[in-house]
Amino acid sequence: MPHTTGPVPLDSQDYVSRVFEEQTLTYLLNREWVLLLGPRQHGKTSSLLRVQQKLKGAGLRCAFVDLQGMPPGLSFREVLEWFARRVASSLGHQLQHVPGGSDDALEDWLACAVPAPGAPAVILIDEASTIRDQGVRNAFYGQIRALKSTAAVAPSGSLSSIVQFAFAGTFRPETMVDERNSPFNVCRRVDTEDLYLDQIKTLAGAAVSANQVDEVSNLIYGGVGSQPHLAQILLTTAANREPGQEAQAVITELERLASAGNDHLDSLFRVVVQDPRLARIASAAAAHGRVDYDPANVDYRFMIVVGLMRREAGQLVFRNPLYERIARSSPQLRPEASCQPEASSHFYLLEDTTVSFIADSEFREICCAAYNGAVTAINAHRYRLALIGFGIALEAILLDWMLRRPAPDIATAIAAASSINFTRYEDRADPSTWRLVNLMKVARQLNGVRGPLELPEPLRQLRNFVHPSVMKVSYLSEPKLVHEAIAAGGLVGGVMRDIQTP
Repeated sequence: MPHTTGPVPLDSQDYVSRVFEEQTLTYLLNREWVLLLGPRQHGKTSSLLRVQQKLKGAGLRCAFVDLQGMPPGLSFREVLEWFARRVASSLGHQLQHVPGGSDDALEDWLACAVPAPGAPAVILIDEASTIRDQGVRNAFYGQIRALKSTAAVAPSGSLSSIVQFAFAGTFRPETMVDERNSPFNVCRRVDTEDLYLDQIKTLAGAAVSANQVDEVSNLIYGGVGSQPHLAQILLTTAANREPGQEAQAVITELERLASAGNDHLDSLFRVVVQDPRLARIASAAAAHGRVDYDPANVDYRFMIVVGLMRREAGQLVFRNPLYERIARSSPQLRPEASCQPEASSHFYLLEDTTVSFIADSEFREICCAAYNGAVTAINAHRYRLALIGFGIALEAILLDWMLRRPAPDIATAIAAASSINFTRYEDRADPSTWRLVNLMKVARQLNGVRGPLELPEPLRQLRNFVHPSVMKVSYLSEPKLVHEAIAAGGLVGGVMRDIQTP
């Protein structure tokens, strides 16, 4: 049965060796440091475990530490102790002793975990970007870099002369750590690669009927390319069907993934939609099929590392047809397409950093909570609640934006707005007292980062979905609100795009 969760066990038959694994092993045997980058669920951990096994077979000491297991909120000294204990445990022993006092030196902690003298020791760090605190992260990796810097002049048998590192994960090495103290720029970089069609056929040969191997493999390759995790999911689906039904099972599952997603797709697209710079690249590629690759831009390089796109003849293209299909139909990536029949009803949650353009912290929290509530609702087919959530998010964005504009700009915009009518409850000088209709009319006269702010008239109707009596006037049952909910999410996304700095 194909393996779809966690690292593939060392004794599993559902594993095929990859080029990046052999490259990593070769560099480490040559005593070089390695930076292994690639998408999540792309085989990095499974390969590192096999690299560890082979290094041990070659007579080296090798420790494997997954930073995802580190408890949150640790002080720097606690991080060093946690790390040293994991290194020692992976090498098969406990710390020989603990540095005294308030020792914040990684070298002292590692000296307790890696006894010297002894055989060369390789420390494999998986999920290297997991340390959240920037200060702790810079200090941790800065001290690792110091070990590399002193290795050439260190006495034979000393810690820095025998230890080396490999780092693996899905991150921007250029920005994750202060470049002046980064160990990543003294590493051999290795990028993961997808499976080949022949490798998919090898895996399919153990999972489906012999007369279905070619058809199933070609369907998988044509749907998800050779993305390892998705290929394994589709093979598992096929393996669970009656003989002769495997190919149809793959077709059905591809349609389900395109419309409903799964943890892998949600994780990938969430990374992209919550980063405006990545979203702009994905949006342009979705609209035009490809975008020119800018090698000097770390965001273009990260689109490859994160796994959504690949480089082809000086351009970026989607890594597989499934990713492209999702991007083309996503109202979050293509707000202008949200009213089209093929628009997807599946949305992705955002982190509060996505709405960091909102200056007021309370408006920012209201917007993010309302938006994510709408996303949760629309994905659960609760379209009326989704409309309410998107409406609240929109109003929070507009209020924050308007309240930060100079008073003369507001006065000029009011004068230019057509048929504006303030009630006695609205203060012309205070946008926080305005009805949504007037917020929109005045906002249209103010420039966003791309010129006049476009606020489509249907956004006004979002407010009506708060009032049951108003909803009854033009009543639509829950299932019939799906297109309105999708359009609302896309329209709010368009406002976010047009207000933010490029």
